[in-house]
Amino acid sequence: MLLEPLGLEMIGASLQSEHQVDILDMRLEPSLRRKVAQFKPDAVGVASSFTADVYNVFRVLDIVKEYNPHIFSFVGGQHATMAHADFIGRKADAVVLGEGELTVRELLDCWEHYRPLKEVSGLAFRHDGSWITNTPRRLIQDLDEVPLPARSLVSKYLPNYHLIWQQPGALVETTRGCPHRCKFCSVWKFWRGSLRSRSPERIVEDLSQTECEDVLFTDDSALSNPACSENIVDAIKKAGLRKRYIMQVRADSIVNCRDLLSRWKDVGLDCVFVGFESIKQQELDNYGKRLTVDCCEEAITILHELGLSFTGSFIISPDFEKEDFAALRCFVRKHMKMSMPTFPILTPLPGTVLYKERAAEIISDNYELYDLLHSILPTRLGLNKFYKQFVRLHTSYYYVYITPIGFKKALSRGNLREFLSQALKAISMLLNNHPWALLKHHKLPPGQRSMNGFPKQARRI
Repeated sequence: MLLEPLGLEMIGASLQSEHQVDILDMRLEPSLRRKVAQFKPDAVGVASSFTADVYNVFRVLDIVKEYNPHIFSFVGGQHATMAHADFIGRKADAVVLGEGELTVRELLDCWEHYRPLKEVSGLAFRHDGSWITNTPRRLIQDLDEVPLPARSLVSKYLPNYHLIWQQPGALVETTRGCPHRCKFCSVWKFWRGSLRSRSPERIVEDLSQTECEDVLFTDDSALSNPACSENIVDAIKKAGLRKRYIMQVRADSIVNCRDLLSRWKDVGLDCVFVGFESIKQQELDNYGKRLTVDCCEEAITILHELGLSFTGSFIISPDFEKEDFAALRCFVRKHMKMSMPTFPILTPLPGTVLYKERAAEIISDNYELYDLLHSILPTRLGLNKFYKQFVRLHTSYYYVYITPIGFKKALSRGNLREFLSQALKAISMLLNNHPWALLKHHKLPPGQRSMNGFPKQARRI
């Protein structure tokens, strides 16, 4: 997946009436220094959503400040909010805490008019060599007041954004937050345990704005509010929109909302992502998932009966033995005709309940290992044997992208181009995540691995 930067688009939209705004997606256009020289910004904001990417955020800040130390720099996003202390001593002048549409607008207004930044709620900022954290900002109660994403700011990148097979693909938000309390997840912490919805009319307006036929709903737990979801289906149907949708759905929502899922399929639902997380009840309980294995199996049956394609996530515990890996392989083969299953390693990310519970056990403070592909907790098998089993698990399913079977399937679907793109990525993934490579990453100093992948065009000063 290469997803559009929806958060930045929404921040950009909130600023356009008062400021000249542009977005640089360095995944596709790495020439940071040239962009800064051409645009000559007074302020630069950097997204810091994923913990594993934080060293690249530091590098962007360094480059901006080296070019012009008077540029006001700030960061925001999930990691920045959960661990804003990471930016103390770095080149950030401020950190936006939580949702940023109102905070960034007020921040730039205060900075531009030389008013004290302590007036801005939801902000941490540098002042006289120390950091000050302001009072939290009240969550936006009416999400319809948030401007529609400024997709024009990334229009040149649009052909490159893709979902699973689909290219180009767009993101649309229908809700913010999650009512569930999984210990490994920081999403509900970021949104302070709330769940807020946009109106069906606003969602349809947003869907109509994007030119993409394929849309991923960013909701962390779609169908958590079934009545609201029913209204969205009605609005899409009334508007006559014909798009293909992907959404993230819990297994218990699938079981409880079978008819609603069927209605969604009628208006274009094409694929769902399900966090099954484990095939063992004890592990589900330990994760705070509030699910049963029987419920997960029933959800799989329903998805098959509805004819919906789906993919799922199964957390790999550092406590896994060989038998656990084998049992998981057997379960997926037996119960699921699923494309691209994911197997994230249990990782105590900053801000999660899991981090608080197991912080003393963490074996590395190198954030590059917090990418769900490495274990930062002690493994029962030892790292070498653990990674061999982990890679074997992946190769059992990603082989489809590098075999004649997968080629024939893609040809019959008419998506050969997307298949070849995914095949290249699968080969790269399998090579870069060979057991010896994963072990080697543990020996590298913090930031070294991402430096190797950081665009050379951006490094040049």
